[in-house]
Parts: sequence; C-alpha cells; structure tokens
Amino acid sequence: MVSRIACMRFSIFMLHISIYTTTLITLSEAKSHAQMLKFHELVKKLKARSSLDVDPPLDSSDAELFGISSPFSIPPFETLAPAPLPEKTPPFCVNAPLTPKPPSTTTPYPIIYTPLPPPPPPSKPNFPIESPPPSIPESISSPPAYSPVPNPPEYVPSPPSNNPSPPYYGPSPPKHVPSPPIYLPPLVFPPPTVPPPPPHKGTQLAQWCVAKPTVPDPIIQEAMDYACGSGADCKSIQSNGSCYQPDTLLAHASYAFNSYWQNSKIGGGTCDFGGTAILVTVDPSFDECQFIYN
Repeated sequence: MVSRIACMRFSIFMLHISIYTTTLITLSEAKSHAQMLKFHELVKKLKARSSLDVDPPLDSSDAELFGISSPFSIPPFETLAPAPLPEKTPPFCVNAPLTPKPPSTTTPYPIIYTPLPPPPPPSKPNFPIESPPPSIPESISSPPAYSPVPNPPEYVPSPPSNNPSPPYYGPSPPKHVPSPPIYLPPLVFPPPTVPPPPPHKGTQLAQWCVAKPTVPDPIIQEAMDYACGSGADCKSIQSNGSCYQPDTLLAHASYAFNSYWQNSKIGGGTCDFGGTAILVTVDPSFDECQFIYN
C-alpha cells in the first residue's frame, strides 16, 4: 500500500514537470514563430517600398527586430540600389489586398498562449515533503515484530493449577459446627447437711426462679422434667391446671423451676438447673396462676 502511494506521488510529480516543460517549449516556439512572421512581413514591406523608391522611417517594432541584439539584423536598405521591375510583375495594387492575410494567421498565436504563463506555480511538487513519507511505513512495520500473541496463552493455564487447593479447606469448617449445640444436663446438687445461717429478714428482697428465654427448648424440657421429678408442684401446669395457659414450654418450665426452688431454698437449693434458670425480682404471677413465694 505504501509503495503504491509513493508511485502515485512520483507519477503526479513527473506529470507536473512534463506539463511545465511543454508549456515553456510551446511559449518559446510561439515567440520565435511570431518573430519569424513579423520578419517576413517586414521583408515584404521593404521590398514593396524599395520597388516604389520610398524610404520611410522604420517603426519602433521594426527597429527592435533589426537591432544589434536581434538575430534578424540586416544592413539598411539605403545602400541597396533599386531593383528594376520586370515587365511581367503585377502592379502593387494587385498584391496589396493579400498583405492583410498574414496578420490574420499570426493573431491566433498570441491569443492562445497568452493565458499560459500562470502554469509555473505547479513547480511546487519539488518540496522535500515527499521524502518523509517513505520513512513512515518503516516505523509502522516495526510494532508487529514486538507483539507476540502466543506468549499470553502460556501464562493462562497457571492460575487453574492453584484453584483446586481451596476445596481441601472447605470440609474443615463443618467439623466444628456440631460442637456448639452440645449442652450438659442440668446438675442439681443435694442440699447441704448443715443449714446456712438465717438471712436478715429486713434486707431480703422477694425473688422468683424462672427459665431463661435464651436456652434451647430441648435443654429446658430436660431441666423441667428433673424439677417435676424432684418435688416441684407440676399439677398446676397440666391440661386442667390453673397455670396451663399460656401453653408454652417457657411458661411451664418457669412455674416448675420456681416451685422447686421455693421449697428447697431453705435447705440450700439454688436456682440454676444447669444454667437454664435465673432469679427475678418481679412477680411473674398472672390471673389465676400464682407463683409460689416462701
């Protein structure tokens, strides 16, 4: 593509040079032809005047043609003797009408070639701008040599080799998941043999033992079964009891824990039940369900 553009520019440049050269040659030939026509016309005029023995002064244009620098300079006709006219020579008036014809043939030349002087500007293609374009394709062709496409695929398979390693660590977290749900059964220690000293009745606040709402239901159920089997009054939380409603595990366990603790706290019993119970200072009784307080 670059060589084709360079050839096209070179052909345009040569075309301009040929047009310019042709124009100059045509102009020079036209000028020389016009001068030759003027010279022949003057020669005819001089012959006609010499035949009539008339020597008028030459025109300024004639003087230029026969000057020192003119190639058509000839000696003046004053030194020449008048040539005798032959008997068969036609009179001057017969040839006079023919003299205007040469000017008619010479007039087209100046009219045709006078507008041609402007073509000299096409010599602008001689500027040195055409030399840089050949150097541009040399720099453009160099980048493809430094763009190796097959190199990136060599590094692509390396990341997949490291991907299988994470799955080995995937199954390890599930091993530690089942450990939190493990709860120990509530441990209720027997009351001590030696009763504690009686507390001061003036500073003691009323307390009730209820189930913790944050403990899972299976653990609360196991602790409630232990309290009911160890002396707690669980008849009130049966289906026909006064504390059956609301029928929730948390409400039933709270009533059983409080019944067991109120009866055993004198002997050293605690409101713990393996961490499933807590002491509160607000009476949890409601409607017909009255929590025991001793």
